[in-house]
Amino acid sequence: MNAAALPFDLIILDCDGVLVDSETISCRILSDILSPFDPEYDVEHVMRRYLGRSSSIVLEDYERLTGSPASDSFTQSWRARLFAEFSAGLKPVDGVRQAVEALGADYCVASSSDEERIEHCLRATELWDLFEGRIFSTTRVKLGKPAPDLFLLAARERGISPDRCLVIEDSVSGVTAAKAAGMTAYGLTAGSHFAILDQRQALVEAGADRVIDAWHELSPVMAR
Repeated sequence: MNAAALPFDLIILDCDGVLVDSETISCRILSDILSPFDPEYDVEHVMRRYLGRSSSIVLEDYERLTGSPASDSFTQSWRARLFAEFSAGLKPVDGVRQAVEALGADYCVASSSDEERIEHCLRATELWDLFEGRIFSTTRVKLGKPAPDLFLLAARERGISPDRCLVIEDSVSGVTAAKAAGMTAYGLTAGSHFAILDQRQALVEAGADRVIDAWHELSPVMAR
């Protein structure tokens, strides 16, 4: 891509559902955990409630549904199962490596996951070499998505004005955060979770400037 024609100086990428196809796995596990306490928590409901949000929301719901504090043993067991399934079957979103290598601008990850989970996912999908040293986790800000804090932190530390940033997100909370930060937001619907819960229209309603269905669609729209 011709860098001179590029309308953005920083591309900020979500991780889950954008770089790695993890949302279906993680939401299925959460449904398995929470649905015994409330049958409403099927996979689709879990996706609607948690996509793009931090684990603190999950823990709040767990405590409300069970009437008990989320113990260390619970969080460790949940995390161990999640990491085991990621190690066994997590895949990169189709076309992501080629697209990132062709960006022609600075880029980074800004995710609602913690640093350990981000690194685990990127290593499991052989993407770590692209993103080492370029990671911003929600653990570094007081308010996670849909607040703009994480994206503003990434822009500030990369030395780029928010109006020169493009955020690529798969969730309503992520798009909402990007627009609140004064950034351009593209929705990406390439993750397998969109076959369960198609939120394309919801991304538009949240303010996405464009919605693309695959990574290979990124280069043409960025050059316009």
